[in-house]
Amino acid sequence: MIWSVNGRGVMRGIFVPALTVFLLSACADVGLQQSAAPTRIAALNVTLNAEQARDMINKYRKRKGLKPLILHPKLAEAARRHSKDLSRHDTISHRGSDGSDPWERVKGTGYKARLAAENVGVGQVSLAEVFKGWQDSPGHNENLLLNDATHMGIALIQDPQTEYKTFWTLVLGSPI
Repeated sequence: MIWSVNGRGVMRGIFVPALTVFLLSACADVGLQQSAAPTRIAALNVTLNAEQARDMINKYRKRKGLKPLILHPKLAEAARRHSKDLSRHDTISHRGSDGSDPWERVKGTGYKARLAAENVGVGQVSLAEVFKGWQDSPGHNENLLLNDATHMGIALIQDPQTEYKTFWTLVLGSPI
């Protein structure tokens, strides 16, 4: 596993089990909900709308000649669980407090992945800000532009009592 951290709190790691590729990138915790109604955290007034995030990512992918991603509830659940865990511990990491890695979290939702990738981040105050950070980070951008990815889930957990306040997780995947 390879890890690095840049000045904006962005982590990147690559994990390659047997015949499965699992790309990891940490930047902003994005735990997207699957409903059309945005999530609003009153204290910070940060919102996340999964469809809007999907459309933003797909517009970017289209400019690069890639197929669009489809929201998947199991990947959204993996993203939500990880964002919640990060907020509970006020940290940024691909390692869960229970020792889990992104691959294990995706598998734990019942999603049968042949490919999974994770971008995480903390402290961003909007979807646009976290997305820009992912685009500007080579590892995160690589995940956004995974040719074989077909599904995504995104989540945002906010806690004004923590240092970082916002915890974003984006999970991309392709089924077996």
